[in-house]
Amino acid sequence: MKTWISYLAATAFGLAATLLFGESALFSQTMYTITALVVQLGGFVLIPLVFIGFSSGIASLRKDAKGAVFARTTIIWSILTTLFLAAVGALIFRFFPAHFPATSSAGSSKLTLSIITPQSLSEIFSASLPTNPFYTLVSAESFLFPIIVIALIFGYFLKPNLEVIRPAYVTMNSFSETMFRLAKAFTSIGFFFIFFASSYWFAHMQWEGTLFVAGRFLLMLLAATFAILLVILPLLFGIVSRFRLNPYKVLYRMMAPAIAALFSGSIFFSSPMTISLTRHNLGVQKRVSATSVPLYTIIGRGGSAMIATLSTLSLLYAASGSLPSERVLIIVSLSAALFSYLSPLYLGWEVFFITTITLQFLKIDLHGAELTVVGLMPLLNGLAILLDSYIAAFGSAYTASRMGVKIDSSYRDII
Repeated sequence: MKTWISYLAATAFGLAATLLFGESALFSQTMYTITALVVQLGGFVLIPLVFIGFSSGIASLRKDAKGAVFARTTIIWSILTTLFLAAVGALIFRFFPAHFPATSSAGSSKLTLSIITPQSLSEIFSASLPTNPFYTLVSAESFLFPIIVIALIFGYFLKPNLEVIRPAYVTMNSFSETMFRLAKAFTSIGFFFIFFASSYWFAHMQWEGTLFVAGRFLLMLLAATFAILLVILPLLFGIVSRFRLNPYKVLYRMMAPAIAALFSGSIFFSSPMTISLTRHNLGVQKRVSATSVPLYTIIGRGGSAMIATLSTLSLLYAASGSLPSERVLIIVSLSAALFSYLSPLYLGWEVFFITTITLQFLKIDLHGAELTVVGLMPLLNGLAILLDSYIAAFGSAYTASRMGVKIDSSYRDII
């Protein structure tokens, strides 16, 4: 069974289980515990996959002199999607504004804010530059940047331009293929994990109850998400690929990691699936999948920027009682786009981090009202990571196309 079908089926079973047992505290706690373990399992697969695959991929790109094309296309797609999606979020709010609803976390102590997010930009930069990246390599739990830096350096010098280096290059490439097999197996059984993640997600939404009385806010979020998925991303992808590739084929063939991203809210959990399926379902060359997708976990966060833009503007609207001016819309969207590049430091809290740090940067004090975002984090971060996973998939296909190494996988051969 294809992954996009099995993942949808698992989602349906998760919804059914929630409708039957969702009012049970034991059910919710069990689903939460298993989901937390599942997300950690995704990191267990992702970290060695990135280190080995990224090193091998960089060496291969250097060997064939494709590094410049790879870097150029990755940076272009990252900046284009981040700025454009944040701007679209502001535009949608401009014509369909909604108050941010009160949630169960409203009125929480501001001390909670200091625990979850940093209180200054210096704290952010110190967190993003660990003093010992080699220690981080073995202790990393949620941030790929040090791993990517080490893999980049290792891969740079792994280029097989000398005979003495060639055995090391071949060995690393073999290890990379092994890790891709592991990622494929993880993706193939991922529907089992999705059942627990979706059950917890639906149970949390049922317990929160806020969305049942905040229809306009929910409609704004869903309209923005579907507009990005069905119109904006396909259009941008068509422009950069010169309309030579079908963007809607990418949408349904990469549905599995998108579903995983929605219900887990974790780019760590969904990325092994994205790396595997971009290769098998989109025909992206292994070295491109292994290098571009990890990079997009850091620089391809346009979805997080867009959802954070909507959240920030909705908070301002609810707090002030009046619509933010066009100037505020522009400044908030640009700030969200900027801070989205630092959001991977706070895995699972990307939207909340971007929202709070944007308010701090603009010197807007909502007296702790921003903590109301916490209650809706499964929904907000889920939608954000869903979009981010598609940004990575589209970006990988675009890079492979411009490098001339993309093949067309038949439906029979996809996972």
